[in-house]
Amino acid sequence: MRNALSVLLVVLVVGCGSQPAAPVATYLTSEPMPPEVSELMEQGNHAGALAKVDQLIAAKPDNAMLYSIRSSIQHRQGKGDAAVADLDKAIELDGKDARLYNNRGFVLMGMQQFQKATADFNKATELAPQYSNPFNNRGLLHIARGQYASAIDELDQALKLDPNYVDAYNNRGFAQMQAGNTDAALTDFNTAIKLSPRYVNAYNNRGLLRARVGDIDNSIVDFTNAMMLDPLNPKYYEHRCEIYRKISAIDLALADEARHDWLLRLQELTSTIQANPKDVNVLVERANHHLKANDPSKGMDDVQLALKLDPKSTAALLVRGRIYLDLDDYSSALADADTMLAIAPQQEGYSLRGDACLGLKDYDKAIECFAEARRIDPSVAEAYYRKALVLQASGQMDAAADNLKRAVALDPDVESRLR
Repeated sequence: MRNALSVLLVVLVVGCGSQPAAPVATYLTSEPMPPEVSELMEQGNHAGALAKVDQLIAAKPDNAMLYSIRSSIQHRQGKGDAAVADLDKAIELDGKDARLYNNRGFVLMGMQQFQKATADFNKATELAPQYSNPFNNRGLLHIARGQYASAIDELDQALKLDPNYVDAYNNRGFAQMQAGNTDAALTDFNTAIKLSPRYVNAYNNRGLLRARVGDIDNSIVDFTNAMMLDPLNPKYYEHRCEIYRKISAIDLALADEARHDWLLRLQELTSTIQANPKDVNVLVERANHHLKANDPSKGMDDVQLALKLDPKSTAALLVRGRIYLDLDDYSSALADADTMLAIAPQQEGYSLRGDACLGLKDYDKAIECFAEARRIDPSVAEAYYRKALVLQASGQMDAAADNLKRAVALDPDVESRLR
């Protein structure tokens, strides 16, 4: 059976109109990660996890498991050569562990070094003939070469050894689909989903298979299920967008296209942050990116981290202040505006302070700040209108009329909009 810690390798990502999404290879560490390392990995702090494993290796330089763990982190960071070097060292220390050969073959396969990968998978099956993972991965090598019949044979063997091997069912379904065996492919995808109802790759591949044979409604259902299970993966939106275009559902297609592009940018920003976790500007940019998707919670997480790194980041203070405004926390927004202006007088700080004062019903201060910010917009009109109502209620009719006139000049619909 497979270790609980696995990494899914996406070998190929292509559009809905051509090939199906990639099958899944299986990568294992020799042992579970130490808790202090796995916690950092779950937080997305790969650099911190790597530094922690470096410390563990320095204390125990003859521990093969630690090199294997470090190789998996290196691999996630896209450092294939470093991952292979760590597995070379692990195998030098423990040459009888079939899992280490499987892991190295996995990394080499992702680096397109198929001959070396094959040798490692062969060695793994020689050391452990009942070990199903190398058969699965060797099947993927045949898929990469377009040798679908041979791939099916390898995956048959993997499933003979482990009848509940979900990845192997998905991968065999992929090979069957590529070989034109539609019914067999559908059976394998259905089995994978039955064994693991949250197995997103099988939903995606089944959706592609159904789209290929014209089962449009069910293909849309499969892509939608994939999105629900893995909402940050752009490829499912790409596939469903293609289906919507084919059936001329243009508005739905455009919505999926927009979400696809947003997710791609999110991936780029997240990768940059993982490589440079102390880059305040990128954290602020990702916060703004979350706000474009109406996700203030994640936006707040990013600006709080940015401000922890640099309490004087006016860009982060501005974003946090805007989030506070959206949450109707005007006092906190005002505090951020005041902090910004104490650091450096700037239009953005006065603008934020004006909005906060408007929310706090300090209309005179709001108008004053809007003037400093050189703003002429509906919020400024609202400040004048609300001030006019206050003056009217206190009997200052001339002053009220003057403020109302200013409000209407800025926004002719202000009365109907705010009444």
